[in-house]
Amino acid sequence: FRVDKSLSNKSGMAFGAEQLLHFDGLTDTGRDIYFSVSKGWWSNESKTFPINVATFGFGTGKLAEGNIKGFCSDLLGGSGTEVFNQRSLCWAPIFSLARVHSSKLSTFFEYNSKWFLIGSSIAPLDNVPIRGTFALQLSDHIDNYKLKNFDELKWVFRLSLGF
Repeated sequence: FRVDKSLSNKSGMAFGAEQLLHFDGLTDTGRDIYFSVSKGWWSNESKTFPINVATFGFGTGKLAEGNIKGFCSDLLGGSGTEVFNQRSLCWAPIFSLARVHSSKLSTFFEYNSKWFLIGSSIAPLDNVPIRGTFALQLSDHIDNYKLKNFDELKWVFRLSLGF
């Protein structure tokens, strides 16, 4: 679920969760709960593409698996990100900087507590709300966010369908 609130015609805030309520103790309790604020601005005075967007917030679960986190507790049964290793539910900072080039193409730089990513998102069809996202994982929390060598880079792919 997600709840959005406009703060102005160029900014807003959101509160959401990938999975908030559960009926057993073995699923992703509290996974990816987040609170974020975003600000957009036009790159030119004619208010046409491209548009820049900066987002900052705090998230839990998969968004808080990295080295930088706090406010940890076992509220809601912990993070629920693993079955055999019950971790505390922690909050971590998250952010992204994006440029929306058109209604079909955007590029971004993202930090989600676990990785730093750089990538692009493509919506190829006008009548079908499908989007593909391709990114390079530049660093991760395992090596304390050290930049990876070229041969160590990992590709990330996401496919989403809106409704």
